[in-house]
Amino acid sequence: MIKVALTPIEHQSRGELVACSWSTAERLIVLEAESIPERINGQFVPSQTDKRSWFISIYQHGELVLSVPSIESKTNFHYVQMLDDQHILLVGARCHYNHGDPEKNAEVYNLDGQRVRRFTLGDGIEDINVTADSAIWVSYFDEGVFGNYGWGQPLGQYGLVKFDQEGNILWQAEQFDICDCYAVNAESEHSFWFYYYSDFHLVHLNKLQATSYRAPVQGSHAFALCHPYLVMGGGYGKNDNFHVFKFNASSLKETAKLSFTDSDGKSLKQCVYNMRGNRVIAFNQSGIYYTILTPDLCQ
Repeated sequence: MIKVALTPIEHQSRGELVACSWSTAERLIVLEAESIPERINGQFVPSQTDKRSWFISIYQHGELVLSVPSIESKTNFHYVQMLDDQHILLVGARCHYNHGDPEKNAEVYNLDGQRVRRFTLGDGIEDINVTADSAIWVSYFDEGVFGNYGWGQPLGQYGLVKFDQEGNILWQAEQFDICDCYAVNAESEHSFWFYYYSDFHLVHLNKLQATSYRAPVQGSHAFALCHPYLVMGGGYGKNDNFHVFKFNASSLKETAKLSFTDSDGKSLKQCVYNMRGNRVIAFNQSGIYYTILTPDLCQ
């Protein structure tokens, strides 16, 4: 078993932790809310809530570089990315169609916390990655693919869509039979990876040209690229366990098991992971941790 220690971030909380994600230029972004919106009937995530404050903190190399002034919005946000060096993209996972008038669940803000524009990215969003050319990659879970919340022909019907920074569709994963796009990893503006159900394939898009690998893991929700290795979450019910694979032609060969620890070597439990390129974030109620993987750590 390989053990990889993560470095804690000295984060001063401004609210309830919602998400932590990697963005371009190795920036780590923390999204917090004044309070977490209650679920509808204890089950469904609302798309809109009472207006509340949202807080964004941006880190680079583990150091705080910017605390964005509080943002006021009724949209229930779940994802945050830098759209470019001067703008931030906030996105809510759920979006009602409203008989031809879909909600605008994507909002762009400047670094002063002022909203610049809004647009629609559809319902049932699994994850968001924005690349250095400001392209917005959106993956969808099953409700976003098959339709709910009034969507007869969902924006996410192909499971993965590439948008421009105004919300116009640039590309869709029409050639793949995606029921649920479990995990994505935007390695660069030209190299994009995704893992999907029901085939459980890992796909590499190199300038939109696809290479597919059969992934011997079912239900993984995060993976990191550390060439020639791939670190992939353990799948259903095994979120704290990871597999190390080595790329071999069009297949993956398992070489080791891996677990992430805190700086004292204690295994991290019940964490949410966000991975992009070879960078890893793990967060839970006790803290936010990160590392940058290198090939020697995976051997």
